[in-house]
Amino acid sequence: MSDLEKLVRRRMQEEYARGASAEEIAKVVRDIFNGTDLSEGLDAVAVGTADRR
Repeated sequence: MSDLEKLVRRRMQEEYARGASAEEIAKVVRDIFNGTDLSEGLDAVAVGTADRR
């Protein structure tokens, strides 16, 4: 499993545990992918998603 897959899975589990609806979880996942610049690697993704908490 890639680091990106692990990140998405962890965020989905966090949102589910928080009681988020399927639509809210889908939005979080979409936001992760919309903010992902794969040319810069996963570190850029981790920084971008850490600010949303």
